[in-house]
Amino acid sequence: MRTPVDTDISLANQTILCLATQAWDAHWTPVQQVMLRLAPHNRVIYFEPFHPPLAWLKKSNSLLKAQRNLPQLREVHPNLLVYRPGYPYLPWNMKQPLAATLNGPIYQAEIRALLRRVGAQNPWLWVFFAQSLSVLNLPFQHVIYDCADEFAAFFPDPAEKRFVEQIDAVLCRRAELVFVGSEPLYATKAPFNPHTYVVNHAADIAHFMRATEPDTVIPEALQAVPRPRIGFVGMVDDVRFDTQLIVQLAENPHYHIVIVGGLLGDTARAFPQQPNIHLFGMQPVSALPAFIKGLDVCLMPYRLNEATRNIYPLKLHEYMATGKPVVTTAIPAVEPFRDLMYVADSADAFHQYVAQALLERDPQRVTQRQQCAQQHTWEAHVAQKARLIRQHLLPA
Repeated sequence: MRTPVDTDISLANQTILCLATQAWDAHWTPVQQVMLRLAPHNRVIYFEPFHPPLAWLKKSNSLLKAQRNLPQLREVHPNLLVYRPGYPYLPWNMKQPLAATLNGPIYQAEIRALLRRVGAQNPWLWVFFAQSLSVLNLPFQHVIYDCADEFAAFFPDPAEKRFVEQIDAVLCRRAELVFVGSEPLYATKAPFNPHTYVVNHAADIAHFMRATEPDTVIPEALQAVPRPRIGFVGMVDDVRFDTQLIVQLAENPHYHIVIVGGLLGDTARAFPQQPNIHLFGMQPVSALPAFIKGLDVCLMPYRLNEATRNIYPLKLHEYMATGKPVVTTAIPAVEPFRDLMYVADSADAFHQYVAQALLERDPQRVTQRQQCAQQHTWEAHVAQKARLIRQHLLPA
């Protein structure tokens, strides 16, 4: 899944500094998917988020601890460098204005030093989020803001929310192009910048279609779980994920609920310890098709709130690439796919659709879902962005 794929080359021979939202080896997001597909024809520098000294001691930063001995600058694929910041940043960057003010020059200095180190003069800035607006004081050939989510909706703390909203607004105004992942996001970002375009998220279709292949082996631990297996594959957080829907579903003792993914915050406490709820934790991306192959129904149990109103879930097309029946709550992103998914407008409907999906036996439905998914590859996603860049930023 992490092998670069040749795609539209209307964007080529550029140096791109990507300000990412997480470490390269954290869970897979549009940031890595896009940069991986730009790298075959461009030089990409993936700049991870900064952390204060000793941040690796925090339990929530276990990845930092596990990777303490990695080189600060490493090539993870041809033309794709990953850099982990190491300057002495102050903590509470998003909560304390003084910390943010003092971190700004440090952030700018480290980025400047990195660009000098790799010999990058006037690169492109492709920013998914910036921890300080000081980066915009550096010379960039072009600035692109790739807004994958309404980030402020994920921060209940008022100070953090204000920080994110300010960064987001300035990036929207200063960028020459703004890409958004959904139509609702377009409605909120377009007033800041007329050059805002919707490019929906996609999936590694070929990878997830492996769930249909005979030689894909269901993991032994999952095979030990009785059927029917009703599962969710992805990160579980307390903003988007409706734990109560899952708990209610598990009240049926014949159902076995499977959760494959990391549990963020206090979400682990929300799942009761009972024999028909099975938590498999984080799994490598390479293993996910095998897990989905072992499910009878896939779930998208999202709350209906500001965060989910703007998301375009990666698992939407990942699930459909497997052909499996999908039961989802009625977030806006799934509305165009009501004929291919079971879209529940209430908790009762969600439970009823699970029972209905378990009875599905029509092979044509599998084919229809996979055909739909094949129109939403990451290659097509990046090619669409490249065409917009060619149209607006590159001379004819």
